[in-house]
Amino acid sequence: MAKRKLLRKIKIRIKKFLARKVYKKQTLEQALYRTFLLLCALITLCSLGITLYFDISRERKNTDKIISGTASYIASMPEVIQMLENGYPDANVKLDLDSLSSNIPDINVVVIYDTNGLRFYHTDRLKTGETFVDGDETDILSGSAPYITTGYGTFGTQRRAFHAVRNESNEIIGFVMVSIFNSAITARHKYIFLLHAFIFLIMMMVSISLTHTFIAYLRRSLLGFNPEELAALYTRQAEVMNSLSEGLVATDRNGQILFANRTAKQFLSTENHSISGCTLSDVYPQTQLLRILASGESSPPRTVEINGRTLLISEVPIHGQSGHSIRGIIVILADRTEMLQLSDELSGAHNMLDTLRAFNHEFLNKLHIILGYLHTGEIQKAIDFITNSSLVTSQSVREAANCIRVSRLCALVIGKMMHAAELGIQMTVAPDSSCFERDLLLPVDTYITIIGNLVENAIEELAECQKDTKEIRLSLYCRPDVNIIICEDTGRGIRPELLEHIFEKGVSSKGKNRGTGLFLLQRIAGDYHGDITIDTEPDEGSCFTLTFTRKEIS
Repeated sequence: MAKRKLLRKIKIRIKKFLARKVYKKQTLEQALYRTFLLLCALITLCSLGITLYFDISRERKNTDKIISGTASYIASMPEVIQMLENGYPDANVKLDLDSLSSNIPDINVVVIYDTNGLRFYHTDRLKTGETFVDGDETDILSGSAPYITTGYGTFGTQRRAFHAVRNESNEIIGFVMVSIFNSAITARHKYIFLLHAFIFLIMMMVSISLTHTFIAYLRRSLLGFNPEELAALYTRQAEVMNSLSEGLVATDRNGQILFANRTAKQFLSTENHSISGCTLSDVYPQTQLLRILASGESSPPRTVEINGRTLLISEVPIHGQSGHSIRGIIVILADRTEMLQLSDELSGAHNMLDTLRAFNHEFLNKLHIILGYLHTGEIQKAIDFITNSSLVTSQSVREAANCIRVSRLCALVIGKMMHAAELGIQMTVAPDSSCFERDLLLPVDTYITIIGNLVENAIEELAECQKDTKEIRLSLYCRPDVNIIICEDTGRGIRPELLEHIFEKGVSSKGKNRGTGLFLLQRIAGDYHGDITIDTEPDEGSCFTLTFTRKEIS
């Protein structure tokens, strides 16, 4: 029993929830339905109201025109003038006027009076001979222009037109009054009003049909969702998009930014510049939009530095419903700054450990050399060796390991520093150097060949020259799009006659059977579309610079 009651309660709650949900779903749709229908009703009502006003005004003007024109026509009839001059009614005139009245159904009363107010004709024959005592005829008998008044007659209120009858001497001998009952005018106005009301009902039926069609089209346009569902779905999606740690940017085919979540705005916006209203190329110049539109394929992830952040950016096409046309692209931005910092710290620790191990190994070797000199009694050589070894300090080794995060390259450089120190040459790494394995554009072995040849050439040059200052400075600048290697020495420089042939095989300033290292560097630069330059001055030294760019290599 307890389970049944619990199930019954659950069913009731589910029904209430669904009913409440259905009511909420229908609320916005009903509001749209009623608003559209009310708008149609107001437009139709205003249009028909204006039309009704002008139709009634036009009907009144036509009525006045008919009675005024009829009165003018009758007043100008020779038979009427003759009848008034004779001073008694004429049967033939009555027949003509009866025919005229019957042919103009809009006219209810036609009367003719002389100046004494004696009636000579009336559409009601029984009233012939009576006098007109209304008082509206005073002005027309006094010579006034034709006019129209509203007066009260036997059959109620009338709209009456007065016109004077003049003889050949232009003397007023009587007047004509043509009238129409206000009840007839009201009946016509009622007919016009009912006609407009009928039209209003027809238009409302059409409006209801159009409203149903509009709502159905709206549902189809919203993929089966009603507006409130779609609004709630959009709100939820916006909340989800803004809660993502990855940045999302949607653009159209022209690269115009249509949507960007909160994370993307943080990545791409600056204090003085917002991405709102911008194109993708404004905030991300390396975009592959054109290539994606042409190929229809996604762009591989790329590491780009924007606003001081290292971002992994992927671009994905947005296909239309047909699946063939591309409507725009989605750009996904993942922040790798913190991850790379942690990776750099970890790789730096490993690199430092490897460096210390190598340094410790070299230090033990040096101790053995010093011990050998002491055992053989060559104390001066031991002193010179210790003095030269001091050229490589732990600080310089630590700085080199901190700048060069590729273990094999770092070990090579430290080994060259030790070798140079043995010959009384101080070799240092530029403190602003930066070399991470992820940024290398060439294989590590190729860098070993380049650096090994450059440094060894410099060591050999300084070992042969007699100068007080013997220094080698190595600089490595590795970025995702460009790698630069610079090696400077304070040697004798390259003679001008050798400079033009320095990269040829077998050409060297050190004598015969030499000249292989620079030839090898020239070949590497050619294989990878790099650039190698030499800056040298006699007795000042030389500077070799190798530059490789991602665009040229690809």
